[in-house]
Amino acid sequence: MYKKLFLISACLISLFIVTNISHAQKRISGPWLWMIALTEINEGGQASTDIDSLDEASKGRTSEEHVAENGANEGDEVSGYRWTPGELPADGNINAMLVNIGMTDIPNFDDVTSYAIIIIESDQEQQNVTMGVSSDDAIKVWLNGSVVHKNAINRGRGGANEFQDEFQVNLKEGANLLMVKVSERGGGWGMNVGIDADFDHSLNFDDYEHGEVDAKGDPIPVQETAWGANRRITGPWLWMIAPTDANQGGQASTDVDSLDEASNGKVTEENIAKNGANEGDEVGDYEWTFGELPADGNINAMLVSIGMTNVPDFNDVTSYALITIKTTKAQRGVTMGVNSDDSIKVWLNGEVVHKNATNRGRGNANTFQDTFEVDLERGNNLLMVKVSERGGGWGMYVGIDAEFALTSKPGSLAVEPTGKFITKWGELKRTR
Repeated sequence: MYKKLFLISACLISLFIVTNISHAQKRISGPWLWMIALTEINEGGQASTDIDSLDEASKGRTSEEHVAENGANEGDEVSGYRWTPGELPADGNINAMLVNIGMTDIPNFDDVTSYAIIIIESDQEQQNVTMGVSSDDAIKVWLNGSVVHKNAINRGRGGANEFQDEFQVNLKEGANLLMVKVSERGGGWGMNVGIDADFDHSLNFDDYEHGEVDAKGDPIPVQETAWGANRRITGPWLWMIAPTDANQGGQASTDVDSLDEASNGKVTEENIAKNGANEGDEVGDYEWTFGELPADGNINAMLVSIGMTNVPDFNDVTSYALITIKTTKAQRGVTMGVNSDDSIKVWLNGEVVHKNATNRGRGNANTFQDTFEVDLERGNNLLMVKVSERGGGWGMYVGIDAEFALTSKPGSLAVEPTGKFITKWGELKRTR
């Protein structure tokens, strides 16, 4: 009797041990494909759980939704960082792993979010299997493009063999795309993830069917020219207008200094391109005024909306638009794109970098009529765009394929970025 009880107890103990070992073996160390994105200072962790830091860091070029649905490619860049494979250490320390793979050299990174993606390969459909996660701090989990769990919390990540949160998920047969976001506020930074199911894992995102498909079920490729639309600068710009001689707008006035003529020599294009201007300064009958370009790039409509003119179809007139591009590092040979109706002339830091003496319509918002290379200096870069209008439409688009923020006072060095362009400014502040 005692021998039988001993054998039963031994079997139960053995089963318990095997079950725990199996559960621990389901922990996914990777390699995962990693990306990080800075949050605003003191807004990491719990506060950034539902903030799309990928969208903010990339200025709309990518997003959490897009990556959760489509994956990413090793080497793709988001605000100075590249998607990089890395395997979690046994203790789940994200920060140590990122230092090890060369993504950052900061050993105690605060106010930052990590994204980790991996393909879970299942030989068959598996319904209601248990997924477990631990995190330091907040966590959000997507499976096959849908959010399956989130916990907006600031906490330590606990032990590697135990999961703080458990929930049910469904694995489809074949490739399943898993994305885990961990937002770090301060102190430790890490995660552990496991699934109580039968699966393999890989970084072969080509096996994952995602996005729009054609009639044969093949994925439709993403347009490679998306940067132009997404990095288009709508403003607010600081605006001035100056009428030209009758029938001498557009092409004919490209190299005519309309600022000099309108101000009777008080200001010139050269002076403004080097030094900027102040809101409210007068040139002729007009004052420098802030305004944001509409989606269709219509200068005339924007000028009416901000009260600079009440003429809905202004002809033979030139606009000047000023804005300051702020960068954390010098960027050489970056591409700038412009559209214009009609002729256009562009200055960067006081130097003419492009002109096209033409009469034309301004084209489509998602492509640029003219592209050229420019050099951005570290710090503030003053950009001035002149568009001379002959007749008909009047508008422009401008974009830069670079990492930058915008400042509110063109030409001024003591200004903060407008809007939430999260680039490496936050990291720069941390390392001073």
